[in-house]
Amino acid sequence: MKPLPANATNYMEPQRIKLHDIAISQSLFGRILLYRHLRRRWWAYALPVTMCAALSFLDIRFLLVALMIVFIMVPMALLLVYINHGLDPVNRYNIMRKELSANTDGLTLVMDEDYGLKNPTATLHRNEITHRSTFAHCLLLDLRSARHRFIAIPLTAFAGKQQLRTFLALLNN
Repeated sequence: MKPLPANATNYMEPQRIKLHDIAISQSLFGRILLYRHLRRRWWAYALPVTMCAALSFLDIRFLLVALMIVFIMVPMALLLVYINHGLDPVNRYNIMRKELSANTDGLTLVMDEDYGLKNPTATLHRNEITHRSTFAHCLLLDLRSARHRFIAIPLTAFAGKQQLRTFLALLNN
């Protein structure tokens, strides 16, 4: 059998990749969500605290207001972010055990039967994925539908770097 020429493409590459038992922990999901939120809106939390700290030189009561903002209002605001975005059905898929199949059309998520979902299959087309990044040993796929929607895939789910490259190539085609 003759070897392939150097400029020939490899036709034996898989057109489908299947990853089994994929899920991230709830704490990792919360860290990813809050990090992504704070990365864009850190100034909205820092501005009132800085203003009150500066005004505390005039009156010490502003220092108490700054402490109340830091220890009461900021955690409540972050809890509201988690409730609004973390309980979104698409984001909820991140912490469920699932099987992920990738092909040239996009991703298919099949949730574990233990969750008792009426429709345990979700399909994401390739054009719905806008950006890829990594965070805490996870591959994050940002979705077009809303700002804080993403799919997190642990890097340990891939058999090796070659399977990860093939997975990313399937999403790029």
